[in-house]
Amino acid sequence: MLELWLVLAVVDMMSWGVGQVLVKRATDRLGAVTMVLFVTLVDGALYLAVFLAAGQSLAASASTYAVAALTSAVGITGYILYFEALLRGNISVVATITAGSPIITILGAIAFLNEPPTLAQAAGMALLVAVILILSYEPLGEEWKVPVAVTLSVAILVLWGIWGILTKVAVTAPGFGPWQLLLFYSLSNFVAGVPYYVWRRKRFPPPNPSRRAYALGAGGFLLMMGGIVASTVALSLGDASLVTAVGGCAPVVTSLVAFAFLRENATPLRILAILLFLPGILLVAF
Repeated sequence: MLELWLVLAVVDMMSWGVGQVLVKRATDRLGAVTMVLFVTLVDGALYLAVFLAAGQSLAASASTYAVAALTSAVGITGYILYFEALLRGNISVVATITAGSPIITILGAIAFLNEPPTLAQAAGMALLVAVILILSYEPLGEEWKVPVAVTLSVAILVLWGIWGILTKVAVTAPGFGPWQLLLFYSLSNFVAGVPYYVWRRKRFPPPNPSRRAYALGAGGFLLMMGGIVASTVALSLGDASLVTAVGGCAPVVTSLVAFAFLRENATPLRILAILLFLPGILLVAF
């Protein structure tokens, strides 16, 4: 029987894989600045609702709350920089570069959280890291404003990698757990999203807003939020290195969706990544 952390990590992978496709299409029509406001308000409200529904008390130490606040701040900063990078670079390239963030979490978890994997798990993680690296590769085109876009994308990669490590520390602390962390996610969304929108909206108005675009964005946000919740709970149950290795393979799902529904070309590198994913996930699971 599959362990719960693995099931949740796969849910995270599937949710982000499909959600990113919908968010990409919505961003093309609504613009990155409007998307930041949209995602922070929708996700912030839903995180708060889930926290209240869970009915968990706040009984941790001040240091744990500080870690939780830092975790949320790092996560939302990476999220805002992600959309800021979209203003300066191609969305597919920004997304593929930032997909390498699980590597930071895996290395950090092994180095600092005392999570030595078994030989089979190490082999599986190596294959999944190879998948992430292959799907993170994208030639730089002439449309890139390289210095700013690439710098932002690398910063996001590091921030989201650190987020995974901090999340593991927070949700395994005494008197604290994944449901309490959702309250901090909610607060960080509300605190950061509206000021950012007010600051940037005049310079970057929505290029082509429509009800369909908002519906696509909402669907994508709900899926990605579900993935974040699943990942946060999974990190409270399993090793951060294993959870992140599985969840970080969301680009595999994105590629399959792109092949099946968007009629994108199945390049040799993408096919290789998908073939490596199957033995990788089996080694990590068993």
